[in-house]
Amino acid sequence: MVASGSAQMFKEIELKLEFDPADAARIKSAPLLAAESLGRPEEQNLVSTYFDTPSLALSKAGVFLRVRELDGRYIQTVKAMQSKADLLERFEWEREISGHVPDLKVVDGTPLHALLTRVRRTSLRPLFETHMRRTLRCVAHGGSEIEVAVDEGEIVAGKRRLPVSEVELELKQGDAAQLFSLARALAETLPLRLAVKTKSERGFELLSKAAFVVEKAGEVEIKPEMTAAEAFRAIARSCLRQIIVNEPAVFAGRAEALHQMRVGLRRLRAAISIFADVVADSGEERIKGELKWITQELGPARDLDVFAVDVLEPLRKANPKNAGVSAARRDFEERRKAAYARAVGSLQSERFRKALLDLAEWIEVGGWASGQAARGPIAERARTELTRLRKKIRKRGDDLRHISAQQRHKLRIRAKRLRYATEFFAKTFPGESNLKRRDELLSALKELQDALGGLNDLETRHGLMDGTGGEEPAAEIAAVIPDPAREAASRERLLADAEKAFARFGQAKAFWKD
Repeated sequence: MVASGSAQMFKEIELKLEFDPADAARIKSAPLLAAESLGRPEEQNLVSTYFDTPSLALSKAGVFLRVRELDGRYIQTVKAMQSKADLLERFEWEREISGHVPDLKVVDGTPLHALLTRVRRTSLRPLFETHMRRTLRCVAHGGSEIEVAVDEGEIVAGKRRLPVSEVELELKQGDAAQLFSLARALAETLPLRLAVKTKSERGFELLSKAAFVVEKAGEVEIKPEMTAAEAFRAIARSCLRQIIVNEPAVFAGRAEALHQMRVGLRRLRAAISIFADVVADSGEERIKGELKWITQELGPARDLDVFAVDVLEPLRKANPKNAGVSAARRDFEERRKAAYARAVGSLQSERFRKALLDLAEWIEVGGWASGQAARGPIAERARTELTRLRKKIRKRGDDLRHISAQQRHKLRIRAKRLRYATEFFAKTFPGESNLKRRDELLSALKELQDALGGLNDLETRHGLMDGTGGEEPAAEIAAVIPDPAREAASRERLLADAEKAFARFGQAKAFWKD
């Protein structure tokens, strides 16, 4: 119900799923929805206009202003999210107004009010529209009432258009767990994909004219007063978003997108390790297994991308007319094409679609959240985990020159895990001195990780060249790589860099101690 007087706040609990436009009729006529329907479906034509300043001051603050036309009525909505990574909950303020231009006299009490300086009030303008054909119905599922909206249409920004086909499951009454129950039941017979971007976010991306958006890890704000459960959810949501939003660019063969998806997977696996006793429940091992599976599926493509940058591209520049280099590049492109086909096939699989739904459900409503450990204060846990991780690295890195390649690889993983933990808990221990200590630790860890990563790439490079994994040896590549003396020099330089970074790491003070 939309307020006809002052704007009223609502907390929207909603799960968003995307589908192929060709499946629209199947989704709207799904037997499950018909069986659980509380009435006949309603058809709506919605035209929504989104407003902001030329500098996008509202969207940068996480606030969105929309005016929607429906059957001759105009509904003004202010939406706000605590974080771009919020999966289910968003806050909105709605008010019926007299026309298609925003009524700024009725935004008191909304997050928009504080943002509206005099200049911004006068510079607000329509930036894009969404045109949707919505099929709306309410269903009774698992004792909860859920509104199911099937949207087909497009986002329009000037001459640019972006098609939209999605299902929104909004909880009207009952338990949020039933949103996932309904989503999984529908996904059993329909190829639905979990989505995290709102129409407004996609509209602003359309304005930016970015063909494929590659997204790095967002900043996670873990405040010292949070519980362990609140902190883990914030971190896990950020990782889940990083995994999902990079899918389209991976499908397009963008190396950086595949890298960022793997970073999201690694960050999430690190968070599960850091919060091991908090998230321990019957679903944890299954979740960890699926995360490991998809990480491995993306691995070969990433290894070949690194090989191209570190070996083939420098060779091409140094030997632009060398026939061996040209043959090596052709061989590499064939192998990379096959590796990306494997990666994309896995991401488009039913297994991956269901794994993401299971993961989101586990993060949001998993049984782990009711445990005693989940209710503990995060600052105490962060201190314990940061101290434990630092001790492990100190113990294992004292003689990194003489340990095996496998041991250095394990040390690199531990350094990466401490780096992620340091980033996770950056805001948990405020203060200028802590900030300086944290930055010094991060800098040392990055240098150590880079040096150990370079050493690991040397080992991986030999695997790519000697035909591991059942492939024939890549003779063309082997013929043009740097000679052993140059490789030995590279290894020596990287070992020296690692020792120097480890020394810096040993001297860095703990930012989490008083």
